[in-house]
Amino acid sequence: MVRRWIGPGILVAVGYMDPGNWATGIEAGSGYGYVLGWVILLSSASAMLLQVAAARLGLFSGHDLIGLGYLLLGQRVGKILALTALLAVMATDLAEVLGFALALRLLFKIPLEAGAVLALIETVLVLSWTARRPHLLEKLVGILTFAVIGIFIYELIELKPSWKAVFQGFLPSGEILHDREALYLALGLIGATIMPHNLYLHSAWVQGRFFGEPAAQARLTARDTAWSLSLAFFVNASLLITAAALCQAPDPLRRWGIEQAYVLFEPVAGPFAASAFAIALLFSGHNATLTTTLTGQIVLGYLLPTQISAFWRGLLLRSLSLFPALAALFLWGERHLSAMLVFSQVFLSLQLPFVLLPMLYFFVKVKRAAFGHVGQGLTWLISLTVVALNLYLLLSG
Repeated sequence: MVRRWIGPGILVAVGYMDPGNWATGIEAGSGYGYVLGWVILLSSASAMLLQVAAARLGLFSGHDLIGLGYLLLGQRVGKILALTALLAVMATDLAEVLGFALALRLLFKIPLEAGAVLALIETVLVLSWTARRPHLLEKLVGILTFAVIGIFIYELIELKPSWKAVFQGFLPSGEILHDREALYLALGLIGATIMPHNLYLHSAWVQGRFFGEPAAQARLTARDTAWSLSLAFFVNASLLITAAALCQAPDPLRRWGIEQAYVLFEPVAGPFAASAFAIALLFSGHNATLTTTLTGQIVLGYLLPTQISAFWRGLLLRSLSLFPALAALFLWGERHLSAMLVFSQVFLSLQLPFVLLPMLYFFVKVKRAAFGHVGQGLTWLISLTVVALNLYLLLSG
Protein backbone atom coordinates (compact mmCIF):
# COMPACT_ATOMS: atom_id res chain seq x y z
CA MET A 1 0.00 0.00 0.00
CA VAL A 2 2.81 2.43 0.92
CA ARG A 3 4.60 1.62 -2.32
CA ARG A 4 1.45 2.58 -4.23
CA TRP A 5 1.58 6.14 -2.90
CA ILE A 6 5.33 6.70 -2.48
CA GLY A 7 7.71 6.35 -5.43
CA PRO A 8 10.60 8.18 -7.14
CA GLY A 9 8.41 11.26 -7.62
CA ILE A 10 8.36 11.94 -3.87
CA LEU A 11 12.12 12.57 -3.90
CA VAL A 12 11.58 15.10 -6.67
CA ALA A 13 8.56 16.66 -4.92
CA VAL A 14 10.46 17.57 -1.75
CA GLY A 15 12.69 19.87 -3.81
CA TYR A 16 9.53 21.83 -4.61
CA MET A 17 8.77 22.49 -0.95
CA ASP A 18 12.26 23.24 0.38
CA PRO A 19 13.22 26.24 2.60
CA GLY A 20 13.89 28.36 -0.50
CA ASN A 21 10.26 27.84 -1.50
CA TRP A 22 9.25 28.81 2.02
CA ALA A 23 11.14 32.09 1.94
CA THR A 24 9.94 33.03 -1.55
CA GLY A 25 6.32 32.02 -0.96
CA ILE A 26 6.17 33.87 2.36
CA GLU A 27 7.72 37.06 0.93
CA ALA A 28 5.35 36.92 -2.06
CA GLY A 29 2.33 36.40 0.21
CA SER A 30 3.32 39.06 2.72
CA GLY A 31 4.16 41.60 0.02
CA TYR A 32 1.41 40.98 -2.53
CA GLY A 33 -1.22 38.93 -0.70
CA TYR A 34 -2.81 36.29 -2.90
CA VAL A 35 -2.01 38.08 -6.19
CA LEU A 36 0.89 35.81 -7.22
CA GLY A 37 -0.98 32.56 -6.56
CA TRP A 38 -1.39 32.06 -10.30
CA VAL A 39 2.41 32.00 -10.71
CA ILE A 40 2.58 29.04 -8.31
CA LEU A 41 -0.29 27.30 -10.13
CA LEU A 42 1.26 27.68 -13.60
CA SER A 43 4.76 26.92 -12.34
CA SER A 44 3.56 23.73 -10.67
CA ALA A 45 1.73 22.56 -13.81
CA SER A 46 4.81 23.40 -15.89
CA ALA A 47 7.05 21.57 -13.42
CA MET A 48 4.95 18.41 -13.76
CA LEU A 49 5.39 18.43 -17.53
CA LEU A 50 9.12 19.21 -17.39
CA GLN A 51 9.76 16.52 -14.76
CA VAL A 52 7.96 13.95 -16.89
CA ALA A 53 10.03 15.11 -19.87
CA ALA A 54 13.30 14.72 -17.93
CA ALA A 55 12.24 11.29 -16.65
CA ARG A 56 11.32 10.12 -20.18
CA LEU A 57 14.73 11.16 -21.47
CA GLY A 58 16.32 9.09 -18.69
CA LEU A 59 14.09 6.07 -19.33
CA PHE A 60 14.39 5.94 -23.11
CA SER A 61 18.08 6.83 -23.36
CA GLY A 62 19.43 4.99 -20.32
CA HIS A 63 21.36 8.15 -19.35
CA ASP A 64 20.68 11.05 -17.02
CA LEU A 65 20.65 14.59 -18.46
CA ILE A 66 24.33 15.24 -17.80
CA GLY A 67 25.30 11.89 -19.29
CA LEU A 68 23.27 12.80 -22.39
CA GLY A 69 25.20 16.06 -22.56
CA TYR A 70 28.49 14.17 -22.67
CA LEU A 71 27.09 11.68 -25.17
CA LEU A 72 25.36 14.05 -27.60
CA LEU A 73 27.23 17.34 -27.16
CA GLY A 74 30.77 16.15 -26.51
CA GLN A 75 33.14 16.09 -23.56
CA ARG A 76 33.72 19.86 -23.35
CA VAL A 77 30.06 20.91 -23.46
CA GLY A 78 29.14 18.01 -21.17
CA LYS A 79 31.62 19.27 -18.60
CA ILE A 80 30.17 22.79 -18.84
CA LEU A 81 26.68 21.38 -18.23
CA ALA A 82 28.00 19.42 -15.25
CA LEU A 83 29.60 22.57 -13.79
CA THR A 84 26.40 24.61 -14.18
CA ALA A 85 24.51 21.72 -12.59
CA LEU A 86 26.94 21.80 -9.66
CA LEU A 87 26.32 25.55 -9.23
CA ALA A 88 22.57 24.90 -9.22
CA VAL A 89 22.99 22.15 -6.61
CA MET A 90 25.14 24.41 -4.41
CA ALA A 91 22.64 27.29 -4.66
CA THR A 92 19.86 24.86 -3.72
CA ASP A 93 21.91 23.46 -0.90
CA LEU A 94 22.57 26.95 0.45
CA ALA A 95 18.81 27.37 0.95
CA GLU A 96 18.45 23.88 2.47
CA VAL A 97 21.26 24.38 4.98
CA LEU A 98 20.05 27.82 6.05
CA GLY A 99 16.43 26.65 6.31
CA PHE A 100 17.34 23.55 8.33
CA ALA A 101 19.52 25.64 10.64
CA LEU A 102 16.79 28.27 11.06
CA ALA A 103 14.24 25.62 12.05
CA LEU A 104 16.63 24.27 14.70
CA ARG A 105 17.10 27.77 16.07
CA LEU A 106 13.39 28.53 16.18
CA LEU A 107 12.64 25.25 17.95
CA PHE A 108 15.70 24.70 20.16
CA LYS A 109 17.58 28.05 20.17
CA ILE A 110 20.57 26.39 18.47
CA PRO A 111 22.85 29.00 16.76
CA LEU A 112 22.53 29.06 12.98
CA GLU A 113 26.19 28.18 12.45
CA ALA A 114 25.90 25.07 14.65
CA GLY A 115 22.66 24.12 12.91
CA ALA A 116 24.38 24.33 9.52
CA VAL A 117 27.08 21.91 10.71
CA LEU A 118 24.42 19.54 12.10
CA ALA A 119 22.73 19.59 8.68
CA LEU A 120 25.97 18.36 7.10
CA ILE A 121 26.47 15.52 9.59
CA GLU A 122 22.85 14.36 9.67
CA THR A 123 22.46 14.24 5.89
CA VAL A 124 25.61 12.21 5.29
CA LEU A 125 24.62 9.74 8.03
CA VAL A 126 21.07 9.22 6.67
CA LEU A 127 22.27 8.80 3.07
CA SER A 128 24.89 6.27 4.21
CA TRP A 129 22.20 4.34 6.10
CA THR A 130 19.86 4.24 3.08
CA ALA A 131 22.53 3.85 0.37
CA ARG A 132 21.52 0.25 -0.40
CA ARG A 133 17.84 0.79 0.43
CA PRO A 134 16.34 3.23 -2.10
CA HIS A 135 12.78 2.24 -1.17
CA LEU A 136 13.55 3.00 2.47
CA LEU A 137 14.77 6.48 1.54
CA GLU A 138 11.59 7.11 -0.46
CA LYS A 139 9.42 5.96 2.47
CA LEU A 140 11.33 8.13 4.98
CA VAL A 141 10.98 11.19 2.76
CA GLY A 142 7.32 10.36 2.05
CA ILE A 143 6.38 10.06 5.74
CA LEU A 144 7.94 13.43 6.56
CA THR A 145 6.25 14.99 3.51
CA PHE A 146 2.82 13.82 4.66
CA ALA A 147 3.62 15.24 8.10
CA VAL A 148 4.34 18.65 6.52
CA ILE A 149 1.06 18.51 4.60
CA GLY A 150 -0.84 17.60 7.76
CA ILE A 151 0.68 20.58 9.57
CA PHE A 152 -0.34 22.97 6.79
CA ILE A 153 -3.90 21.65 6.79
CA TYR A 154 -4.00 22.42 10.52
CA GLU A 155 -2.47 25.90 9.99
CA LEU A 156 -5.01 26.81 7.29
CA ILE A 157 -7.89 25.69 9.50
CA GLU A 158 -6.57 27.91 12.29
CA LEU A 159 -5.83 30.95 10.08
CA LYS A 160 -9.19 30.91 8.24
CA PRO A 161 -8.00 32.75 5.08
CA SER A 162 -10.42 34.43 2.68
CA TRP A 163 -10.98 31.58 0.21
CA LYS A 164 -12.64 33.92 -2.27
CA ALA A 165 -9.44 36.01 -2.37
CA VAL A 166 -7.36 32.84 -2.60
CA PHE A 167 -9.19 31.62 -5.71
CA GLN A 168 -9.02 35.09 -7.28
CA GLY A 169 -5.25 34.97 -6.78
CA PHE A 170 -5.07 31.88 -8.99
CA LEU A 171 -6.35 33.97 -11.93
CA PRO A 172 -3.51 35.55 -13.99
CA SER A 173 -2.81 39.25 -13.48
CA GLY A 174 -0.39 41.68 -15.10
CA GLU A 175 1.31 42.67 -11.83
CA ILE A 176 4.70 41.26 -12.82
CA LEU A 177 4.81 43.28 -16.06
CA HIS A 178 4.76 46.72 -14.41
CA ASP A 179 6.25 45.96 -10.98
CA ARG A 180 9.88 44.82 -11.11
CA GLU A 181 9.80 43.65 -7.50
CA ALA A 182 6.80 41.45 -8.31
CA LEU A 183 8.69 40.09 -11.33
CA TYR A 184 11.71 39.36 -9.12
CA LEU A 185 9.52 37.43 -6.68
CA ALA A 186 7.67 35.70 -9.54
CA LEU A 187 10.99 34.48 -10.94
CA GLY A 188 11.92 33.40 -7.43
CA LEU A 189 8.69 31.39 -7.32
CA ILE A 190 9.52 29.87 -10.72
CA GLY A 191 13.07 29.05 -9.61
CA ALA A 192 11.68 27.58 -6.41
CA THR A 193 9.09 25.55 -8.32
CA ILE A 194 10.92 24.46 -11.49
CA MET A 195 14.25 23.51 -9.96
CA PRO A 196 17.27 22.51 -12.11
CA HIS A 197 18.58 19.89 -9.70
CA ASN A 198 15.21 18.10 -9.67
CA LEU A 199 15.34 17.62 -13.45
CA TYR A 200 18.81 16.07 -13.14
CA LEU A 201 17.76 13.89 -10.20
CA HIS A 202 14.57 12.61 -11.86
CA SER A 203 16.35 11.60 -15.09
CA ALA A 204 18.80 9.51 -13.03
CA TRP A 205 16.71 8.15 -10.14
CA VAL A 206 13.76 6.95 -12.25
CA GLN A 207 15.89 4.38 -14.07
CA GLY A 208 15.16 0.89 -12.74
CA ARG A 209 12.48 2.08 -10.30
CA PHE A 210 9.55 0.61 -12.27
CA PHE A 211 9.23 -2.68 -14.18
CA GLY A 212 8.28 -3.31 -17.81
CA GLU A 213 9.10 -1.79 -21.15
CA PRO A 214 10.20 1.87 -21.25
CA ALA A 215 6.74 2.94 -22.49
CA ALA A 216 5.03 1.21 -19.53
CA GLN A 217 7.61 2.67 -17.13
CA ALA A 218 6.97 6.12 -18.60
CA ARG A 219 3.23 5.84 -17.91
CA LEU A 220 3.84 4.82 -14.30
CA THR A 221 6.39 7.60 -13.93
CA ALA A 222 3.95 10.22 -15.25
CA ARG A 223 1.29 9.10 -12.74
CA ASP A 224 3.80 9.04 -9.89
CA THR A 225 5.08 12.51 -10.84
CA ALA A 226 1.60 14.06 -11.10
CA TRP A 227 0.59 12.69 -7.69
CA SER A 228 3.81 13.72 -5.96
CA LEU A 229 3.97 17.23 -7.42
CA SER A 230 0.31 17.80 -6.54
CA LEU A 231 1.42 17.46 -2.91
CA ALA A 232 4.18 19.98 -3.56
CA PHE A 233 1.69 22.41 -5.13
CA PHE A 234 -0.48 22.20 -2.02
CA VAL A 235 2.49 23.09 0.20
CA ASN A 236 3.64 25.97 -2.02
CA ALA A 237 0.14 27.41 -2.29
CA SER A 238 -0.28 27.00 1.49
CA LEU A 239 2.90 29.00 2.12
CA LEU A 240 1.64 31.96 0.11
CA ILE A 241 -1.87 31.70 1.62
CA THR A 242 -0.42 31.44 5.12
CA ALA A 243 1.71 34.56 4.64
CA ALA A 244 -1.22 36.54 3.23
CA ALA A 245 -3.51 35.36 6.04
CA LEU A 246 -0.95 36.33 8.71
CA CYS A 247 -1.49 39.95 7.70
CA GLN A 248 -4.43 39.71 10.11
CA ALA A 249 -1.89 40.03 12.92
CA PRO A 250 -1.89 43.28 14.93
CA ASP A 251 0.35 45.82 13.17
CA PRO A 252 1.66 43.37 10.54
CA LEU A 253 4.88 44.17 8.73
CA ARG A 254 5.10 44.69 4.99
CA ARG A 255 7.24 42.05 3.26
CA TRP A 256 8.54 39.79 5.98
CA GLY A 257 10.26 36.42 6.04
CA ILE A 258 10.17 33.05 7.79
CA GLU A 259 11.26 34.30 11.22
CA GLN A 260 8.67 37.08 11.29
CA ALA A 261 6.00 34.60 10.14
CA TYR A 262 6.90 32.40 13.12
CA VAL A 263 6.45 35.35 15.49
CA LEU A 264 3.18 36.46 13.87
CA PHE A 265 1.61 33.01 14.25
CA GLU A 266 1.17 33.33 18.02
CA PRO A 267 -1.18 36.35 18.11
CA VAL A 268 -3.21 35.01 15.17
CA ALA A 269 -3.35 31.22 15.75
CA GLY A 270 -1.61 30.54 19.07
CA PRO A 271 1.84 29.26 20.18
CA PHE A 272 1.24 25.65 19.10
CA ALA A 273 0.65 26.81 15.51
CA ALA A 274 3.99 28.65 15.61
CA SER A 275 5.82 25.52 16.81
CA ALA A 276 4.08 23.38 14.22
CA PHE A 277 5.20 25.84 11.53
CA ALA A 278 8.84 25.47 12.65
CA ILE A 279 8.54 21.65 12.77
CA ALA A 280 7.24 21.63 9.18
CA LEU A 281 10.21 23.81 8.16
CA LEU A 282 12.58 21.36 9.87
CA PHE A 283 11.06 18.36 8.06
CA SER A 284 11.11 20.19 4.71
CA GLY A 285 14.72 21.24 5.18
CA HIS A 286 15.73 17.73 6.20
CA ASN A 287 14.06 16.14 3.16
CA ALA A 288 15.47 18.70 0.76
CA THR A 289 19.04 18.32 2.01
CA LEU A 290 18.82 14.59 1.31
CA THR A 291 17.62 14.95 -2.29
CA THR A 292 19.99 17.82 -3.09
CA THR A 293 22.93 15.79 -1.85
CA LEU A 294 21.76 12.83 -3.95
CA THR A 295 21.80 15.07 -7.02
CA GLY A 296 25.20 16.41 -6.07
CA GLN A 297 26.59 12.89 -5.88
CA ILE A 298 25.35 12.25 -9.42
CA VAL A 299 26.85 15.51 -10.73
CA LEU A 300 30.20 15.03 -8.98
CA GLY A 301 30.34 11.54 -10.48
CA TYR A 302 31.06 13.29 -13.80
CA LEU A 303 33.58 15.79 -12.39
CA LEU A 304 35.61 13.63 -9.98
CA PRO A 305 37.55 10.38 -10.52
CA THR A 306 35.20 7.38 -10.54
CA GLN A 307 37.01 5.63 -7.70
CA ILE A 308 35.74 8.26 -5.24
CA SER A 309 32.68 6.70 -3.58
CA ALA A 310 29.23 8.27 -3.35
CA PHE A 311 29.76 8.73 0.41
CA TRP A 312 32.84 10.89 -0.08
CA ARG A 313 31.23 12.78 -2.96
CA GLY A 314 28.27 13.52 -0.68
CA LEU A 315 30.55 14.64 2.16
CA LEU A 316 32.52 16.86 -0.21
CA LEU A 317 29.35 18.43 -1.58
CA ARG A 318 27.94 19.10 1.88
CA SER A 319 31.25 20.68 2.90
CA LEU A 320 31.33 22.84 -0.24
CA SER A 321 27.76 23.97 0.48
CA LEU A 322 28.44 24.59 4.15
CA PHE A 323 31.11 27.22 3.52
CA PRO A 324 28.89 29.54 1.40
CA ALA A 325 26.15 29.24 4.03
CA LEU A 326 28.52 30.16 6.87
CA ALA A 327 30.15 32.91 4.79
CA ALA A 328 26.74 34.39 4.00
CA LEU A 329 25.82 34.39 7.68
CA PHE A 330 29.08 36.09 8.69
CA LEU A 331 29.03 38.64 5.85
CA TRP A 332 25.36 39.64 5.79
CA GLY A 333 24.15 38.42 9.16
CA GLU A 334 20.93 36.80 10.23
CA ARG A 335 18.87 39.92 9.45
CA HIS A 336 19.21 39.20 5.72
CA LEU A 337 18.46 35.48 5.98
CA SER A 338 15.17 35.64 4.04
CA ALA A 339 16.76 37.84 1.37
CA MET A 340 19.55 35.27 0.92
CA LEU A 341 17.02 32.46 0.59
CA VAL A 342 14.98 34.37 -2.01
CA PHE A 343 18.14 35.29 -3.96
CA SER A 344 19.15 31.63 -4.08
CA GLN A 345 15.82 30.85 -5.77
CA VAL A 346 16.20 33.65 -8.33
CA PHE A 347 19.71 32.35 -9.04
CA LEU A 348 18.19 28.92 -9.66
CA SER A 349 15.75 30.45 -12.11
CA LEU A 350 18.70 31.99 -13.97
CA GLN A 351 20.26 28.50 -14.10
CA LEU A 352 17.20 26.96 -15.77
CA PRO A 353 18.20 27.83 -19.39
CA PHE A 354 21.33 25.67 -18.94
CA VAL A 355 19.14 22.61 -18.40
CA LEU A 356 15.99 23.43 -20.39
CA LEU A 357 17.66 24.31 -23.71
CA PRO A 358 19.82 21.13 -23.75
CA MET A 359 16.68 19.11 -22.88
CA LEU A 360 14.94 20.46 -25.98
CA TYR A 361 17.93 19.39 -28.08
CA PHE A 362 17.98 15.94 -26.47
CA PHE A 363 14.35 15.40 -27.50
CA VAL A 364 15.37 16.06 -31.10
CA LYS A 365 18.06 13.38 -30.82
CA VAL A 366 16.23 10.84 -28.61
CA LYS A 367 13.04 10.64 -30.66
CA ARG A 368 11.64 7.69 -28.68
CA ALA A 369 11.36 9.92 -25.62
CA ALA A 370 8.91 12.29 -27.34
CA PHE A 371 5.37 12.20 -25.93
CA GLY A 372 3.06 13.55 -28.62
CA HIS A 373 2.77 16.85 -30.44
CA VAL A 374 0.86 18.56 -27.62
CA GLY A 375 3.32 17.46 -24.93
CA GLN A 376 6.33 18.41 -27.00
CA GLY A 377 4.78 21.74 -27.98
CA LEU A 378 4.06 22.62 -24.34
CA THR A 379 7.58 21.58 -23.34
CA TRP A 380 9.04 23.97 -25.93
CA LEU A 381 6.62 26.75 -24.97
CA ILE A 382 7.31 26.48 -21.23
CA SER A 383 11.08 26.23 -21.67
CA LEU A 384 11.34 29.22 -24.00
CA THR A 385 8.99 31.30 -21.82
CA VAL A 386 11.16 30.68 -18.74
CA VAL A 387 14.28 31.64 -20.71
CA ALA A 388 12.56 34.80 -21.99
CA LEU A 389 11.48 35.84 -18.46
CA ASN A 390 15.05 35.45 -17.22
CA LEU A 391 16.36 37.59 -20.08
CA TYR A 392 13.67 40.20 -19.36
CA LEU A 393 14.74 40.39 -15.68
CA LEU A 394 18.41 40.81 -16.63
CA LEU A 395 17.78 43.41 -19.34
CA SER A 396 15.26 45.38 -17.28
CA GLY A 397 17.85 45.86 -14.55
